[in-house]
Amino acid sequence: MRGKVYLVGAGFGGPEHLTLKALRVLEAAEVVLHDRLVHPGVLALAKGEKVFVGKEGYGERTSQEAITERLVALAREGKVVARLKGGDPMVFGRGGEEALALKRAGIPFEVVPGVTSAVGALSALGFPLTFRGLSRSFAVATGHDPRLPLPLADTLVLLMPLHALEGLKARLLERYPPDTPLALLARVGWPGEEVRLGRVRDLPGLGAGLPSPVLLVVGEVVGLYEELR
Repeated sequence: MRGKVYLVGAGFGGPEHLTLKALRVLEAAEVVLHDRLVHPGVLALAKGEKVFVGKEGYGERTSQEAITERLVALAREGKVVARLKGGDPMVFGRGGEEALALKRAGIPFEVVPGVTSAVGALSALGFPLTFRGLSRSFAVATGHDPRLPLPLADTLVLLMPLHALEGLKARLLERYPPDTPLALLARVGWPGEEVRLGRVRDLPGLGAGLPSPVLLVVGEVVGLYEELR
């Protein structure tokens, strides 16, 4: 008997941002393979065996190949498996790679979307990504490698920027004036949540001492935050 793998988005922060379908899968799964950025409150809802397959910061990690092999092996044992990821599995979660590997191995799978922090965390805090007259476009990119070019948009959201803020400042100044508003959002939906407001010129110092995970949002809409909160 073949099992099935669910690629599940845990959303950002605690279980209040979990979808009903994700909750049903967590309650039914026999094994849950989870990443570091899954909130403990979400993990507590899982009924089956919980296996950590993420990484701790820039230290030890489980290779993507090992994760995929384990998913395939468990499914071939007839297990119902939840591959649980923070945010949405298809947004910087390597869900596409895992889905392709499962398809090629002949393993039934299903994607259960989650609320990505790149949108949900900003909305929850009162940061509009779009606003008539200020922002008609937004882009989301990883921020861990400042050598990569940044997308062009009125509002820019960068994930994982904390260790590259100095290099990102130079990149941002290629696209935005130095007085463009920005915000660093740390641990949204977790204990220790923090919001720091500033300008492009305030990097990298604005990020000093912030705990991860962090989002960086840049654009004129950031200037609305204090009025909207």
